[in-house]
Amino acid sequence: MSFRLPKFPMITIFHNPSLKTSTEALSLLQKASRRYNFEIDLIQTKKQPPTHQQVANIVEYLGNGSIDAGLEQVLVPEVEKKPSTVAEVQEILDKNPGYLRKPLVVDWNRGKALIADPPRRIFELVKGGAYEER
Repeated sequence: MSFRLPKFPMITIFHNPSLKTSTEALSLLQKASRRYNFEIDLIQTKKQPPTHQQVANIVEYLGNGSIDAGLEQVLVPEVEKKPSTVAEVQEILDKNPGYLRKPLVVDWNRGKALIADPPRRIFELVKGGAYEER
């Protein structure tokens, strides 16, 4: 995340620029940020994988509080051994950060996350009423 204090709430997108859905999701998020009061924290996961604490929070947020539900969503379907704990997810991502599903969008302040596939799912996060229009 950024080192400067944000003026507005921050939404993070874990992004892979070589994926069409990720590029489209980033574009929609940028358009939404011009209308609603939030800033974007762009993380290219090939260069900067999520920290262990971020992974733990993401799993919880994806599952709406259910760790089991979050475990099912956080990794790409190609992962052979499905994780049964957050520690196993962290171990998998430590070895291969590319296994994180993308585009992954996280609102840390509200404790919400989603996989933006299709990209228009971005609006489920930003239209929840938590962001004022500019």
